[in-house]
Amino acid sequence: MKKRDLFWLLAVPIYLILGTIRHEAAHALTAWQQGAEITEFVFLPGFRGDQFYFGYVSWIGGETNTLVTAAPYLLDLLTFGVFFLFCHWGKLKRHWLWLNLVIIGIISPLINSGYQYLKPGLGMRGDIGWLLERWPTPWVHGYMISTIALYLTGLLLVFTTSWHIRFSREDQLNQSRLGSYFK
Repeated sequence: MKKRDLFWLLAVPIYLILGTIRHEAAHALTAWQQGAEITEFVFLPGFRGDQFYFGYVSWIGGETNTLVTAAPYLLDLLTFGVFFLFCHWGKLKRHWLWLNLVIIGIISPLINSGYQYLKPGLGMRGDIGWLLERWPTPWVHGYMISTIALYLTGLLLVFTTSWHIRFSREDQLNQSRLGSYFK
């Protein structure tokens, strides 16, 4: 990481909104595929009564099942897989672009899944609490723990062994060697 990477912390609200759009779109698309009519799609944070939310989807009709609730976590895994491959082996020379792809495709699924997994333990039901009431508990915990561990491992690998990081280090070494000739 470079000091100038801290500049991207200013974009956290944008990253959160993009993650919320991905999360709520997974619910909405899955419900729609099961015959539901989407009546509300909210992706900006706010309050509904006294309950804070990052976003929500409402629908009517259809024969929806628990896959609608689980869809964002399956999409998190798919998003992570695609972005991990690209960020780890892709030859991006623009550091800012690489970093933003890491944030959107690797860190965002980690934050989404991690936050949702912690909610039941914090007294907030959320998607995972709802799934824990309907699916075998070991399945839900097993999936969430293993995917969160995968995301953390992927994040570590991307920041330590990706082509971009190796290329940047090699570039810095070459620049320092050249610099020593001109001192």
